[in-house]
Amino acid sequence: MDFSSSYEKVKDSVVNVLACVDTTPISSGTGTIIGDGNIVITCGHCIVDNTKIVARFSGENNGFIGQVKMINRDIDIAIIEFPQKIGPPVGLKDSNTVKIGNEAFVVGFPNNIDKITALSANIAGFENEGNIELIRIDCSVNHGNSGGPLFNAKGELVGVINAKHGSLSNFLKQVQNAKSGGVMVSIGGIDPIKTMQQLIKEMQNNLNLGIGYAIPINIIKQFEEFKELVK
Repeated sequence: MDFSSSYEKVKDSVVNVLACVDTTPISSGTGTIIGDGNIVITCGHCIVDNTKIVARFSGENNGFIGQVKMINRDIDIAIIEFPQKIGPPVGLKDSNTVKIGNEAFVVGFPNNIDKITALSANIAGFENEGNIELIRIDCSVNHGNSGGPLFNAKGELVGVINAKHGSLSNFLKQVQNAKSGGVMVSIGGIDPIKTMQQLIKEMQNNLNLGIGYAIPINIIKQFEEFKELVK
């Protein structure tokens, strides 16, 4: 799939979304400029309470400080507003036009890479999660892609990336939820339970099965807060 021409149209509309304490980022995700160019859509889990939300472009050290105007953790969506236009907005396309087998591509800042990354994708299916039918894509999604755009082949925004596939076995879940203490063997002063839990966290963050999920645009557009901000 050659999506180079579509990528050129949208590359300046994708930003790295950072939640910062003072000047130190504690969370990194991706966002897409929409509306009049002063609105960024991202995932709700990219927003950390009591932090400064900054949007910066690929390879830039400085960014724009925004204000969270909408956050819906049920569908994992947030809207950030900026006092001025920060870049060109992309067009929105109702995701009920999306079909299995359609070509698509994902743009973002995975694994704390500070320069924009684009990956080809195909619409692989749909996954029910609560009352939402997510779009499943055959594309590697990693930490930092969250909140980023899923574009169709024309460069229209059809979804917002929010998860990657990679569940834990029942055994690993038990270890993950285990509590330290009681009778155990300490090796060199290291708590083996905490060590295993950290290893599991790293496995989850870096597990790469080439499958991801996106929140459909038509779901997001149903919310009144979104309608008010993006007219």
